[in-house]
Amino acid sequence: MEKQTSILIIEDNPEVRENLSEILELYGYDIREAPNGMEGVKAAKAAPPDIILCDVMMPELDGYGVLDILAGDPTTAGIPFVFITARTEKEDIRRGMNLGADDYITKPFYKDELLAVIKTRLKKAQLRGAAAGPKKTLLDPDGGLKRLYEVFAEEGRVQSFVQRERIVHAGELPRFLFLIEKGHVHLRRSHEYGKDYILKELGPEEFLGLPSLVEQSVYPYDALVAAKECTCRMLAAERCRSLIGEDPDVAAAITRLLAGRVLENEDHLVHQAYDSVRRRTALVLCDLQVRHEGEPIVMPREDLAQMVGTTKESVIRALSDFKREGLVGIQGSKIEVLELKALRELLV
Repeated sequence: MEKQTSILIIEDNPEVRENLSEILELYGYDIREAPNGMEGVKAAKAAPPDIILCDVMMPELDGYGVLDILAGDPTTAGIPFVFITARTEKEDIRRGMNLGADDYITKPFYKDELLAVIKTRLKKAQLRGAAAGPKKTLLDPDGGLKRLYEVFAEEGRVQSFVQRERIVHAGELPRFLFLIEKGHVHLRRSHEYGKDYILKELGPEEFLGLPSLVEQSVYPYDALVAAKECTCRMLAAERCRSLIGEDPDVAAAITRLLAGRVLENEDHLVHQAYDSVRRRTALVLCDLQVRHEGEPIVMPREDLAQMVGTTKESVIRALSDFKREGLVGIQGSKIEVLELKALRELLV
């Protein structure tokens, strides 16, 4: 007798859970149920199903937590995972997919959509299994990142730069990948009218030039030292590419780093387009406060304005408002964040 395809439904709403079970049992699936995230994890580990349908918002352990736990266990990491959610906001869907979910279904769901998603995900899982062969090797991006740091420590050349010195020039092809050890670096670009603006600030343990190295394309920005001095480790581009090619875990780590930057850039563009100068200034200050590990931020107002994406005068007005409200302290070019929580509340 042919084995039934098993589906584990993790859903805290009894009506939704019962509705799903009834539909899927009619179509010949072997259904198991769990009323919350913790029970769902136990059920999946005790008898791994062929596919998991999991609600996002649940008490004790939400769907993101369930996915994170199961993805970290070799016995359950390869199971197709589909989120069931009433929340259709882009951020919620994107968060689930970034964590490794295979698909999502929004409530209220339609029978045809539900069956199509399950059928598609099961088919893709079968194809992955056939391509992988009898042994399944799970990638370890965390291990890959650790390996990358180790190679930089063993083989990387240490180089110091002074304030305002250019580390890389726009239009050049990468000869090295840089790992920042000390100080901060501004990625600066000029638009067609000659106005400079700062795309991003990088700090310790961050890589400079990674997208251009992977794509083998020219730098789209100048990288200048923002602090008094900056120390980097430099690894030849050829060595980096060979490491990516020979170690799948390093390649997975690089992919994750690049994906994170894409999402961060998307969020930055949204803020630039829709937020007020006040909110954008608060956002930049919050980010800098974290990067500078709570130390006062020393930065010319022109540089801060370029990061916010506005004029120097507008940033000065926003800072004056923050100072009057007791959120920051200002002394010359030094800005001290006094109420980080209150600044973050401006972003909500």
